Amino acid sequence: MDTEKETPKILPVVDRDDLPPEKPLHPNLPKPPCLMLLCSPIRTGKSTIISNLYLNDNFYGQDYFDSVHILSPTIHNDDTSRYLLKAFDCYDGYSDKVIEDIITHQKNFKEKSQMPPISICLDDCLGTIKREAKVNHLASRFRHYNIKLLMISSQKFRHVSPVIRTNATAVIVGSPFPNQQELDKVFEEYGDSYGGYENIKKIYKICCPERYNFMFLNLAENPPLAFKNFETLVAKGPNILINNSVENSNNNPVNVDEEFMDK
Repeated sequence: MDTEKETPKILPVVDRDDLPPEKPLHPNLPKPPCLMLLCSPIRTGKSTIISNLYLNDNFYGQDYFDSVHILSPTIHNDDTSRYLLKAFDCYDGYSDKVIEDIITHQKNFKEKSQMPPISICLDDCLGTIKREAKVNHLASRFRHYNIKLLMISSQKFRHVSPVIRTNATAVIVGSPFPNQQELDKVFEEYGDSYGGYENIKKIYKICCPERYNFMFLNLAENPPLAFKNFETLVAKGPNILINNSVENSNNNPVNVDEEFMDK
């Protein structure tokens, strides 16, 4: 009997042909499925970033996801978030039951291809979330439920659980960041992807010369990319592409305009 076999070679898995086509998205934005971690101190434009991501058609906009669920203890008090409150399903704080109900709804569909593409945003909830909370488990499994964007924002990086930090594929770090120890933790966590602590520190300084600027780390790319805001590519892995003199013609904070709600 001939027992010889061909040299084992990994073959690609055939792509599915029953999935809906991907919706158009600017290449500078993180491609779903994505766990986005937004770490930015108070009064640095965090709510404005979230509003643009969900309401501005140049970002994801209101038609990208079938539904958006926002859990935030300040959603009813933050004037910047008033359009989010009008447009999406909003809850005034974190609840395991809310997360469970969303997952149960998705699991009612037999196939992932039938699950509606959705997004969940937790804004400033992490300080009240216990280690065994459902969202910490969801951070490693959100793709299974067709959650295209799981966004988690926090003013303090140390409130973010290790499982969320590890599974994040996109990280936004705002400015100014007065707590240097918090900022150091960010550099220590993601520095190895960008040439080490000192190098990512340089990248952050290039990305954030003024208030409301932010550093966007796209960790899903290989090599990982770093942007000033979502506009200027600053680094590919350890390679810094521009110097400290780079200027952006649009450094002013962006206000959510009425046109976002005119649709």
